[in-house]
Amino acid sequence: MCGICALFHADPIEAEEPIKKMVAVLRHRGPDAKGIKIFSKGGLGHTRLSVIDLESGDQPMGDQTRRYWIIFNGEIYNYREIRDELISLGYAFGTQSDTEVILLAYVQWGRFCLDRFRGMFAFVIWDTLEGTLFAARDLFGEKPLYFAVDQKGVLLVTSEIKALIASGRLVPRLDYDAVDAYLALGYVPPDRTIYTNIHTLPPGHYLLWDGQKPNINRYWKPHFLTKQRNMDDAAEELDELLKRAIKRQMVADVPIGAFLSGGLDSSTVVALMSSYIGSSVKTFSVGFGDYINELPYARTVAQQYSTDHFDVDLGEPDVGRTLERMTEVYDEPFADTSNIPTYLISRFAGEHVKVVLSGDGADELFGGYAWYLPLIRSEAMKSSVLKWMVCRSVSRLLGHRFNELNLNSMAMGLSARWPDMWTRNVMCNMQIRPVERRSFWGDRWKNITPYSPGEYFQPAPETKGMDRAFHYDLSSYLPGDILVKVDRAAMAHGLETRAPFLDRDLVEFVFSLPASLKVRSDQTKVLFRHVCRQYWPEALRMRAKQGFGSPIDRWLKRPDVKNLIRENVEEGTRLRALLPGIKSLPCKNLYAVWILLVLGLWLEKNQVTI
Repeated sequence: MCGICALFHADPIEAEEPIKKMVAVLRHRGPDAKGIKIFSKGGLGHTRLSVIDLESGDQPMGDQTRRYWIIFNGEIYNYREIRDELISLGYAFGTQSDTEVILLAYVQWGRFCLDRFRGMFAFVIWDTLEGTLFAARDLFGEKPLYFAVDQKGVLLVTSEIKALIASGRLVPRLDYDAVDAYLALGYVPPDRTIYTNIHTLPPGHYLLWDGQKPNINRYWKPHFLTKQRNMDDAAEELDELLKRAIKRQMVADVPIGAFLSGGLDSSTVVALMSSYIGSSVKTFSVGFGDYINELPYARTVAQQYSTDHFDVDLGEPDVGRTLERMTEVYDEPFADTSNIPTYLISRFAGEHVKVVLSGDGADELFGGYAWYLPLIRSEAMKSSVLKWMVCRSVSRLLGHRFNELNLNSMAMGLSARWPDMWTRNVMCNMQIRPVERRSFWGDRWKNITPYSPGEYFQPAPETKGMDRAFHYDLSSYLPGDILVKVDRAAMAHGLETRAPFLDRDLVEFVFSLPASLKVRSDQTKVLFRHVCRQYWPEALRMRAKQGFGSPIDRWLKRPDVKNLIRENVEEGTRLRALLPGIKSLPCKNLYAVWILLVLGLWLEKNQVTI
């Protein structure tokens, strides 16, 4: 894992200092080495976390002709197979690195090389002869890539927004529409940034640059081509693909570990890793006192597979101080409360290994979220608003979450209000509804385009039923929240994380499965449970899902957090200057309070013009 930056077209004298500044800011992503290469029209910069080819994999790296140069962040897990193919075509290699494989694959196949890669990546290739730049990002955006064009028409590309700003070549401008999107979701959607003049290269896209306007193209998107499959045949193929994905992602020249929460996903990863590794897998678990403590479950898995297990109970974290640290780790406002425990477990694991595998992506692929149960029930339900309101009143009176009555009430509400399954899931994920956001903006609302997911998030017309719901989470929640959370939290400690469930071959197989093999009215992850229960200790098999969230109600009552609210959210703050319509904090929607607090902290830290 690394940090990358590029600057073109500019005089080399003008390029060197900004690149040095960007490299300095990215050092946490690559603490092992750094490199800069200046050309006649700009330059490339790189910070390296050495994982593959420790001796000769330094970057920026050129091909033997010195025409093409690359900077790369990520891992290509099938690079050895691609390397062998390129050798058979007459290419010679000077290193054992996957970086050189990407470079020569591009020389051979151009942009079509992207279809051959199985891995996570963000890279930039500079063609010194043509004076053109090619950049690309992996399918789901496991690795970040941002770009901007300054007032002189110079293109800047880098791994993190803070590095672009550090270059000194542009002044960031706040995007009010992106702020509204953040208020709606708790994260900035993956097709934009919080700034109008800084852009993200979306997942599954590549960028071409010849000195004019950046040309952005999509080379991959989630596409559901459902085939009829019976449970046994699908189970056999899924098991093989899971094993292949885990084996692929264990390629490294340094020790590899795994996050082990004691949940189904990470336990499956650890079980399959243990069948391939020659020694004990290093596993890492963190408990947080009495509100998040999965340590007993994790220890059960570690004992079954004889892992080299490390765990620690950190009690309740210093929430106020860590929240302020998060404004530095995340360059944009980011309100997923699980970023705090993720940051802390990454710090713990980073003391022992450079690489860990995680279970990220399994819930989106296999249908693991609790909100899928009312969604699938709504598919077969026709309800009126009146009927739903009656059922909801009874459900609230009884006060139970996710029991039969409440699930049916939620399904009725979805069915009565929104006919399309995609829209239903969008609304399930909406943290602050438009009417409340409008009140926050006050008179500024007339200049805001209320957030609604655009074309980037839309499934193909032939995508039906629950697949439409899955598509939204795979194109928005996974890349915009989950993968951002893990990448920034881990790389703050120089730790590489890998998500084997996002292996392209595995993903595209899962897209071919009927939704009934993923979610039923009374069960999530149907096929996944059927296949993987063989790898779980008995104590895990019937265990209910426990997310890595945090007790917002408890945290908001802490003196340190209440002090942050007073300093960053109440009257006279930059948040109130941005959102003048806030008269009082929304007492019923505690997550809305958290979203506002995080935004307020971010505004104070970044001092962007409001």
